[in-house]
Amino acid sequence: MLMYLFFLIMLLMAIVVNEKNARYILAGYNSMPSIERRQFELKKFLKFFKNYLLILAVSYLVIGSILFQIFDNANIGILFSVLYPIFGFFLLIYRSLSYYRNTSKTNLLVLGVGMAIIIAIINAIFIGLSNPTIKLNDNKLFISGPYGQILDINDIVAIEKISAPIQTKKISGFQMGNVRKGKFEFPNNEIVTIISTTDKNYLRIITKSSKYIIDFDSVLQTKINEKLKKL
Repeated sequence: MLMYLFFLIMLLMAIVVNEKNARYILAGYNSMPSIERRQFELKKFLKFFKNYLLILAVSYLVIGSILFQIFDNANIGILFSVLYPIFGFFLLIYRSLSYYRNTSKTNLLVLGVGMAIIIAIINAIFIGLSNPTIKLNDNKLFISGPYGQILDINDIVAIEKISAPIQTKKISGFQMGNVRKGKFEFPNNEIVTIISTTDKNYLRIITKSSKYIIDFDSVLQTKINEKLKKL
């Protein structure tokens, strides 16, 4: 599980780094000139560094385990597993600046850039996880979102209900937990566009040139079949 992997990484970082190997593996310190390195309060910094990572690792595991027990939703667990370490390491970097010879302008720059990156990551994840709006207007099927499509009913050859599709890899797009939006390759080397936010039943739409898989909607399936019969 992703959460246990990140926990082990943070725990190992807290345990492995010491005064003997810091000059080789501790970022920032290992690139210092020898004069600055001798003036650097390494013992004090390592105490802060190790304690911080231990607290981050343990809190990450405890809070994550509680969330997995409370919420029966894989996406919430994945969101926490990704965002908590990102925010934690950003705060570690920012607090570490006080041990280095940085100006307040540098600190503010790091803070601003870091927050901008975190906000951009959160925004991208929530856009990816958002439910697409699927509407049938006249002879067009509109699927909203960054990976949305506009399908002409005249191009649809067949539409059918299927169980969970199994893809071999993502070609392009977004994938997190059971949310898949983009182009995916199937075991038979077939490229299919999937726009789905569930792990239940699906609708496979076959057009003259491509194949699409969306979340199952019995009403939508009926409406499309009715239009196909009139063609």
